[in-house]
Amino acid sequence: MEKTYADVLQTLKGKPVPKRPVAAPNRLETRTKDLLASLPQAFSSNSLFKLREQLQKLTGREHIFFAPSCRAAIASILSLLPAKEVVMPAYTCPVVKKAVQIAKKNPVYVDVAENGINSTSKEFIKQIKPGRVLIPTHIFGIPTDIEAICDLARANNCLTIEDAAASFGSIRNGRMLGTFGDVGVLSFERSKRLPAFRGAAIIINNEKLFNLDATKFSIFEGFGFENKMPIREIAFSIFYNVATSPWIYGTLALPLILNKYRRYKPNAALDDNETEKNSSFYTRNFHQYQAALILRMLKRLDQIRAKIADLVTTYKEIFKETNIVTFVPPDADEAGLLRFPIAFPDRERRDILRRALSRGLFLETNYTEPLPDRTEWDNFPQAKRAAQNIILLPLYSRLQKERAIKIAKTLATL
Repeated sequence: MEKTYADVLQTLKGKPVPKRPVAAPNRLETRTKDLLASLPQAFSSNSLFKLREQLQKLTGREHIFFAPSCRAAIASILSLLPAKEVVMPAYTCPVVKKAVQIAKKNPVYVDVAENGINSTSKEFIKQIKPGRVLIPTHIFGIPTDIEAICDLARANNCLTIEDAAASFGSIRNGRMLGTFGDVGVLSFERSKRLPAFRGAAIIINNEKLFNLDATKFSIFEGFGFENKMPIREIAFSIFYNVATSPWIYGTLALPLILNKYRRYKPNAALDDNETEKNSSFYTRNFHQYQAALILRMLKRLDQIRAKIADLVTTYKEIFKETNIVTFVPPDADEAGLLRFPIAFPDRERRDILRRALSRGLFLETNYTEPLPDRTEWDNFPQAKRAAQNIILLPLYSRLQKERAIKIAKTLATL
């Protein structure tokens, strides 16, 4: 997102956005009172036990393990498998590619479906070979055709790691996403539906795959784990909750963010796998306090889902009579979406973002480059299209419906 807005801001002079209340692209479902009320459970392993029980009920699976992050979970699982090649979408979160490489596997890419944003079974079949691992992804919470991908994998002696990081609680044909692949991964990182700073859950759906020794998912060559109370993360989240309130965000935080983006310069160190491997996403263990936070949010999961479904309906209704492209399929669990992706046909995203800023809207972009090497981008035209055109609209329970309506109507008139 930084690079995208750096390009946008180069075309603007002076103040790029008027100071007014602005809805942040994301606000935490973790409220400040959750952060404070969970403190008594910070040193109790009982919260980990209770969270595992809750996830067992939600998923219908017995074997649930916790990991420092979703990326560490994927790397851990891959390190236990003999496969050398991992088939993954060319348009997805870059840290998945790094996890594959950290596990010393070779990524193989498939394109995105035409007029979609997920890689489906039609794309995966082009790279199916016995012994490979497939990583189907439900990007932004929008489900791919996971049943068909899993059938394809089984028929060709392949395994699946279902990346359900962005779709916690989403239901498909009566089952929670993350329970279809041989292994599923759920994320609790800060940008996700139930944010607990970082962390993930590994769901074992194929019990024949491993001998279910928990240590296998927490320790392997090159990874060392720390079990520290996340003091800095708690303080940051309290600050984040204050800074993303509409008035403070629009008048104070956003101008600072845009000024930072204007000075953006690529940092090669951030792309280094060794640096990533030694980051807290790999070295900091899932803490009891994080489990306590998630347990509190799970109590209001139905309420959160109802609000998200209402916001999705709001966006869809307003865009229905416009040429704005939306990507939510009719059979999607709309309450399970993490963001609402849109695109403007035949218009540059940079122009849309610039016009939106002038109207007081700061919009999110993500995964703005395909994962293959730049020299290969033409082999993945749909992934390139998605990376260069997708805009993400906010979906979180503290987003007022009136603000969502204003966002959508403003975009419809750009």
